[in-house]
Amino acid sequence: MKLCANYNISGKIRSVTWFNAPDGVSLMLTPRPGELVTEVQEHDLTGEMPDEQTLRNLAKSYTIEEPCRQSRLRKKLPKE
Repeated sequence: MKLCANYNISGKIRSVTWFNAPDGVSLMLTPRPGELVTEVQEHDLTGEMPDEQTLRNLAKSYTIEEPCRQSRLRKKLPKE
C-alpha cells in the first residue's frame, strides 16, 4: 500500500492519495503549480482502502515534517 501526499513548500498537505499497489510498482502523480508530492513513509494505514473521512482527517491533522525548500535558479560562475 502506498500513501502519497500533495503539499506546498511550507509543509501543508493539500491532498492525500492511497494506492493499493504491490511492492516494486512505481507511480507518479503530477502536482499542480506550487505543490510537491511525496510518498509518506511509516503511516499506520494498512489493509483495505481507507474511507474518505479517514484520508481527510489525516490531511487536516498532519503536516510534512521536512518540506523541500523552494528551488531557485542561479547563474553559473565562470570557470577560472
